[in-house]
Amino acid sequence: MEQVELAPIILFAYNRPWHTEQTLNALTLNHLSEKSTLYINVDGPKENATVEQIEKIKLVREIVGKKKWCKNVIIKVAEKNVSCRKSVIMEVTRLLSENESLIILEDDVVTSPYFLTYMNKALNYYKERRSVFSISAHCPPPEKVIIPEDYEYDVYASPRIFNWGWGTWADRWHQVDWDKSFIPEFAKKKYQVQAFHRGGEDMTRMLIDEYEGKTDVWDAQFSYVHFANYALSIVPCLSYTKNIGLDGTGLHCSINTNDSTDISKAKENPRFIDTLYLDSRIMNSIYSYFYPKKRALWKKIINRISRIISGKNVFIIKKKTFC
Repeated sequence: MEQVELAPIILFAYNRPWHTEQTLNALTLNHLSEKSTLYINVDGPKENATVEQIEKIKLVREIVGKKKWCKNVIIKVAEKNVSCRKSVIMEVTRLLSENESLIILEDDVVTSPYFLTYMNKALNYYKERRSVFSISAHCPPPEKVIIPEDYEYDVYASPRIFNWGWGTWADRWHQVDWDKSFIPEFAKKKYQVQAFHRGGEDMTRMLIDEYEGKTDVWDAQFSYVHFANYALSIVPCLSYTKNIGLDGTGLHCSINTNDSTDISKAKENPRFIDTLYLDSRIMNSIYSYFYPKKRALWKKIINRISRIISGKNVFIIKKKTFC
């Protein structure tokens, strides 16, 4: 790998010892782990935490401290629960007050050995491209979001961040106003909402859920900041991360034991896109993937058979963001 400035990494952990250990084991196998600085932030127990939950948090604390996972490891443990949203906002803001860029992981994200290579190359490649606000390491399933055969690059521009492993720069992050009071008024603006939905029909719903306190996340608001600044995220065509937390143990992920992400296909030397445009074919595929209308069961069965035979769906939702 050519010489680039390595961004520090922050890992957010809480009460999932097995997931945390898998995440750290994968990270330490990364080609640049022995040259990188890792910050680990372990949240504390809630006021009503059970004995079992407290024990799991203690196990997480033991796990993060038992090895030297990277060249430098700095561990911060909260005595009381801070919450996911506040932890991410506070710690990312703090570290980006001291560093130019940062790589962010959560405790259920297993990485390819090329994850740190990709992230550092991309953060360096796009740091002067002010319309790029983030680097995503994850992408939707390749059988769902189809990359055209004639597409020349290994990454694409997206109005939506995919936050199962991501990175950003201080000058972009510090533009965010985390006040949520704008959300109800924004949700009334039909054509702004329609434009925001180029990243998926679920975007405004997630913003409203954040505003109403139904979720304790931050990423929909960060995607909104991309939208408000006419900015983009760089997304890989083949994922560098896999979420192992779709088993009901996490706070914000539904149960899905059929995660098909194959990080073994991730590329060490991706071809980056220079002209920052939204490829209509990829964007329409993403839009269809996040469109809430459900297919009939019989169509799902035929699609599954067709994907096994030909690798393609027979039935698709004809909803497009680019016509």
